[in-house]
Amino acid sequence: MAVKVESHDSFAIDEFEILPWNDNFNTGHEIIDEQHRTLVNLFNKLGRTLIEQKPADVISATDELANYANVQFANEEAIWLKYFDDDSWLKAHQYNHAAFIPKIKDLKEKNAGRPLSVIAEDIMKFLLRWLAFHIIEEDKRMAIAIDAVKSGASIEEAKIIANNEMSTSLHYLIETILNMYDDLSSRAIVLLRERNAGIRAEAQLKEANRKLAELSNTDQLTGLYNRRYLDVVFDRESRRALRDHSMLTYYMIDVDHFKNYNDNYGHPAGDMILEQVAACLKKTSRRPHDYVFRVGGEEFGILTTFQSEADANTFAEIIRKSIEDLNIPHEYSEVNIHITISIGGHCCTPAIDCKFKDYMEIADRRLYIAKTHGRNRVVMSG
Repeated sequence: MAVKVESHDSFAIDEFEILPWNDNFNTGHEIIDEQHRTLVNLFNKLGRTLIEQKPADVISATDELANYANVQFANEEAIWLKYFDDDSWLKAHQYNHAAFIPKIKDLKEKNAGRPLSVIAEDIMKFLLRWLAFHIIEEDKRMAIAIDAVKSGASIEEAKIIANNEMSTSLHYLIETILNMYDDLSSRAIVLLRERNAGIRAEAQLKEANRKLAELSNTDQLTGLYNRRYLDVVFDRESRRALRDHSMLTYYMIDVDHFKNYNDNYGHPAGDMILEQVAACLKKTSRRPHDYVFRVGGEEFGILTTFQSEADANTFAEIIRKSIEDLNIPHEYSEVNIHITISIGGHCCTPAIDCKFKDYMEIADRRLYIAKTHGRNRVVMSG
């Protein structure tokens, strides 16, 4: 029987959706999209049990979602494996899947002793972010690459195509969030006011909007800006550099032999390394217009401005040395006994029609040169 709250119009709790399905969630792969829709439905079911404040139902809904997620992850990875055998994208995807259930368990343990409603709310916040970004960012990117492979592209060509097409993902993400909260705000306020919590509900929705706006720009693990936000910052900073006649510089940074580190020390230790590297890069990049990004996996990016190429080269060497000076042991590195990084950079005064992909392609080529010439070095030309 549906539980209803009557006001100027009827609202049924069993119709309430915290995360309404949006067409931007579609990857184009029928089976995966159907499974994603089931995950979103189970997430909304968990939200409804939280509103009804029935502890047994909250636990049951949480377990149901977690159990289905394990099944969905296995099915999804089997599909991706056909196209991404032993590829870094698949490995990163598998790692994100593997970290999902432990994260929920960690949230439960961290909140041990607190009211169940508080624990469930923390889990809901994590799930909302994870589901939206995982589906829109990772799964869509891989689906685009698969379509490219089916059309005759090599796997590396397909990845470039997918990355280029996903440069508009910020637009889709914002559109999805706005559509979601347009629908959510009116219904949630009506529901929660009828439960004598109207003022609190409005405050929570405003805070949720603020956090979602912040989270859409940041990387979950390191707290740095994410790849999505890099396009936005580049557009703004390239126009500013053009106006100020300054040189815009982009550094592409890769942690040397990070796979060896992960394989031998384990993924949790690898995550700690990424957090330490991120903190060091952020500490080193202190000027008002220094922006540090986690581009993906063990790759980072820094966007900044200088008055000369010499200054840009000097700063790149400061960055490289700052990581080496952390003296983090890496006995499985082939270039040093400590964690090191390789850097490829591009510095120039941007043109009026300057595009980030042009900067990235040059920096990426120079990073490749740095890696093939021994790593733990900076390449700013060639």
